Amino acid sequence: MKTQESREAVLAEAPVLRAIVTMAVPVILGMLVQVFYNMADTFFIGRLNDVHQLAASGISFPFFMIMMSFGTVIGVGTASLVSRQLGMQKRAEAGEIVSLSIVLNIIVALVLTPVLLLFIEPILRLLGAQGETLAHTRNYLFPLICCSAISISNFSLGNVVRSEGAVFHAMTGQILGTLTNIILDPIMIFAMDMEIAGAAWATVIGNLVSVLYYLYCYSDKSLLNINFNRKIFTVRYITGIFSIGIPSGLNHVFISFAIIVTNNLAAAYGAAVLAAMGIGDCRSQLTILFLVGLAVGCQPLVGYNYGAGNRRRLNSILKTGLILSVSSGLVLSLIFAVFSRYAVAVFTGNAEVIRYGTTMLRAMALAAPFVGVIMICMNSLQALGKAVPSLILSSGRQGIVYIPLLFLLSRFFGLTGIIFSQPIVDNLVSIAASFMLYHVLRTDTHLAKRESLQ
Repeated sequence: MKTQESREAVLAEAPVLRAIVTMAVPVILGMLVQVFYNMADTFFIGRLNDVHQLAASGISFPFFMIMMSFGTVIGVGTASLVSRQLGMQKRAEAGEIVSLSIVLNIIVALVLTPVLLLFIEPILRLLGAQGETLAHTRNYLFPLICCSAISISNFSLGNVVRSEGAVFHAMTGQILGTLTNIILDPIMIFAMDMEIAGAAWATVIGNLVSVLYYLYCYSDKSLLNINFNRKIFTVRYITGIFSIGIPSGLNHVFISFAIIVTNNLAAAYGAAVLAAMGIGDCRSQLTILFLVGLAVGCQPLVGYNYGAGNRRRLNSILKTGLILSVSSGLVLSLIFAVFSRYAVAVFTGNAEVIRYGTTMLRAMALAAPFVGVIMICMNSLQALGKAVPSLILSSGRQGIVYIPLLFLLSRFFGLTGIIFSQPIVDNLVSIAASFMLYHVLRTDTHLAKRESLQ
């Protein structure tokens, strides 16, 4: 890793645009790499020429997001605490918090795995698996459940490594895992004749490679002191991690729940629609995770300068981040609107799936600029330690606002209403998010106190 001093110089002193680019570009590349995880599975499963296995891959995505949510709770909560501790020059405490997060990953997985295995059949039906799709979905999810500790640790440790400014190493871990997944997919799906189960095992092994790399970074390269004594089990650390992490994790849960509801409504229109929706969701993640990567790249900068009480630099970071996210969203919207048909056709030759998938991708592209605003605001609130506003935003975008509107539009406009619900919600929530962040910054007592001492 770089020295802690050079990383802190980027967080505290570098010109804002350069600091954001330095922090965000590796994160964006890492996020895009994460998309290739899903794209690789979808691509190779699509080569099986079985619409039911392709549909199984798509409807399994919400479960994948739920698994991610557990790692996100610990990872984002830890990252928020670590970046603020570094801003206040409390490195020893930052090391203790990282140590605690590693232990929490293991504890959560040990509790979660037997519960998921016990209720796997109800989970399959909740996801919308029916008929021939049911068995394929079970084959895909079983390896992911058995190895949940690996998946959770991967999502968690990537965020934690990034929190101290080591964005290059977070990206490297993701790339190593994805390359492993891409190499193993054709071997396990076709050569070993494992079909869709082979894709799941390839994903598990890819996650394991990422986890081993992150642990190597902390054992050999990090300047933070990692130890596992009793001192790390501090109530303040635990509540700090979960108070910020839970709203972020709930965001993934709400996304998963929204996809589950959407899939169940769309199931009435046939397997081709479900397959198209799976491809559309996977491709739209390319846009969303790009914008998430930009927001996550800004998060350590926001947390550090908030901890340091530097309001001027904090405001400049937020303003620049919002400008970059909206402009990037507009460009991505245009690209997907023009090339949506080709983006779907890469994964299937089924004309019906291509037709539905093209419409879905174009609708999803409309939301990109609004998603950028939401992600910057949500990640900034997490970095500031503002759990309640962050929870309101996460629950609003995929729950409180989206679900009622989805049922309403599907009732009156059928499949078209289902497809266009998300862009409408993102427009509304982006406006609310902007006002919420503005209000939090104006009324924050920590910033006011630090300014009075300067």
